[in-house]
Amino acid sequence: MRLLYFLIGFVLVGCGGSLNEEQRKQMREARELKSIKKVSEAEITELAFAHGRDIMKVIVRSPKAIDSLESVHQVRISWLTPGSSGGTEVEKQLIDAYLNSILSGTPVSDNVQRLGEDSLLYSRPVTRELPDGTVAVDGTWNISLSRKQLVLSIEK
Repeated sequence: MRLLYFLIGFVLVGCGGSLNEEQRKQMREARELKSIKKVSEAEITELAFAHGRDIMKVIVRSPKAIDSLESVHQVRISWLTPGSSGGTEVEKQLIDAYLNSILSGTPVSDNVQRLGEDSLLYSRPVTRELPDGTVAVDGTWNISLSRKQLVLSIEK
C-alpha cells in the first residue's frame, strides 16, 4: 500500500509541468488570437478604408509589386477600365457609378462595398482632367479584403 501511495505521489510530482516565460507568452498570444472580438460594422469599414489606402500607397509607388502585395496582405487586387469585359458585377457597377457621378458634377473618392458575408471591396477611381476642363475616369483599382483578416488585425 505504501508503494502505491509512493507511485501516485511520484506521478503527480512528475506531471506538475512548468513552462518557461517564452512558452507562457506564446500561450497567451494564441489565446488572444482565439478570443472572441466584438467589432462593429463601422470599425470594419474604417479598417477596410485604412488597409485599402495603405495598399494603394504602395501600388502608386510601385505598380509591379501587386503580386507580392496580394500574397503579403492576403487580398486580391485588380484594375478595371470603363467598358471592359473583366471584373465582377459589383466592380462594373462601381465604375459605372463613378462615371455617372462625374457626369453629374459630383466629386469621386474611394469607396468600400460589402461582397457577401466574408469580404469587402475597396475601390479607388483614377481620374484625370481633360483640356476642356472635364474629368475622365481612366479606371478603378479594386482590392478585395477578407473580413476575417481585418478583424484579426485589430489589436486590443
